[in-house]
Amino acid sequence: MNGRSVNKGLVRAPALVSGQVFGFWGGVDTATGVIVDKRHELYGQNIKDMVFVFPEGRGSTVGASVFLELVRCGNAPAAIINRKTEAILAGGVILADIFYNKQIPLVDSLDEDPVRAIQTGDIVEVDGDSGTVRIIGRRTLQRNL
Repeated sequence: MNGRSVNKGLVRAPALVSGQVFGFWGGVDTATGVIVDKRHELYGQNIKDMVFVFPEGRGSTVGASVFLELVRCGNAPAAIINRKTEAILAGGVILADIFYNKQIPLVDSLDEDPVRAIQTGDIVEVDGDSGTVRIIGRRTLQRNL
């Protein structure tokens, strides 16, 4: 799949996919990476080291700082794929590289809907340098999220 690079980097990791928008403020426990928003379909799942795929962010201006705290605590996703990335999330990912030297590839505006094309547990390669996403393999997620 080809899309737009929002942030550079290259990652290969399992996917965690949601059809719902996601807000980092109030949505995730930064100390663990576990989704704590009880209204979200991924409640109780862990985004740490995953390729987190969701349609778009549900912003709060605090969302970027929550994302940075995830990075500082070592609980951030490995990469993010959106249909459309909102500016607050983009800012958080870009600032993670500046403040913590942590590149988290972020790609959006793909030529296929990533929420439909990618399944939770798929191994996905996200190339934020070229704006491409490849499904490397399909598998069932083995770890307890």
